[in-house]
Parts: sequence; C-alpha cells; structure tokens
Amino acid sequence: MAISVDNTYFTNYSVDANNPAADQLTGKLENMQTDEETLDACKQFEAYMIQQMFKNMQESAKALTEGDDEEDDSKQYVDMFSDIYLQSVAESMVNSGQGLGIAEQLYDSIIKNNS
Repeated sequence: MAISVDNTYFTNYSVDANNPAADQLTGKLENMQTDEETLDACKQFEAYMIQQMFKNMQESAKALTEGDDEEDDSKQYVDMFSDIYLQSVAESMVNSGQGLGIAEQLYDSIIKNNS
C-alpha cells in the first residue's frame, strides 16, 4: 500500500532546518510502503525534532557562557561529536518510549488519513 503524505508541516520543517537529513526524512515520509515503514519514519521524525530541540538548547547555553574565544579546529570536531551524541540520545528516547509522543500521533494521523 503506497502512502502519500501531503502535510506542509514536514515540508516547512525540512525547509526551515535547511538540512540534508531533514530532506531525507521528508522523502521517507512521502515514500512509505508498509505500516512498519510508516511507524519507523514517524519515530525518526520525532527523534530528529528532539535532536534539533537539544541543539537549540545547547546553542543557547553556549551563547550565555562563551566569551570571545577564537575558533579553532578542535571546536569543529567537538561540534561534530556533539551532533552525533544528540542524535543518539534523541533516537534512544523515542525508541524506549520516553519521547514526546509525536511519532505515535503522527502515525495515527497518517493511517487515519489514508484509510
């Protein structure tokens, strides 16, 4: 069963995030074939949203604590590993049932709209 998603929230979030990961996730949500793929894509979407929330909180905290330190190469690596860590934490939260509940609501909505 092919499921099409015509929801501006996905598109707007993807555009606002300006991120290849958001584009890839939007594509997954639009090309789901089974209920299992639908639920998996919904969980990935929720994990991505949580990750972005954590990143914004982290950036806000940095803005309050950082001085005018010079940029160096090590900061780039710390940021990269921080992104990977936040992604892992967000995915673990969603997969263990400690997420925000967005995946289940999104899944129910998609299934209901395509019935």
